[in-house]
Amino acid sequence: PPPPPPPVVAAPAAPFAAFASPPPQPVLAEAVPAGAGIPSGAEPKLVVLRGQKRNAEYPLFEGPNFVGRADEKPVDVDLEDQEPPDRVWSSRQHACIHFEEGQLSIEDLNSSNGTFVNRARIYPGTKKPLNVNDVIQIGNVQLKVVV
Repeated sequence: PPPPPPPVVAAPAAPFAAFASPPPQPVLAEAVPAGAGIPSGAEPKLVVLRGQKRNAEYPLFEGPNFVGRADEKPVDVDLEDQEPPDRVWSSRQHACIHFEEGQLSIEDLNSSNGTFVNRARIYPGTKKPLNVNDVIQIGNVQLKVVV
């Protein structure tokens, strides 16, 4: 008969494991706390967190910034290449981000599948204030507000 396998011995617990320091937090390029408004003179933009072209950046300009898929009407934030052709959930004129007097807000333009900010749905006709680090979801695309 083959020799018996060696006994299983549990590894000893690491000393002071309960006092181990937490893992280091990532360092962000901008030192702006979550939920902060847009700093004076800042140039806000959207960065794609989830989409076909991750990390793509869309600058936001003073006034209305239309978000959707360029077709018959022009848009400022064109999501045409962010969703696969067989899974398009964003509308042509999906939402509008307003940048007025240093403040950002977003409103849904009666889109078919809704607009979400930090996982909460916003409804047509309602302007939702936006802050740095907010995450907007339009269709399958997630965009983060940065400065």
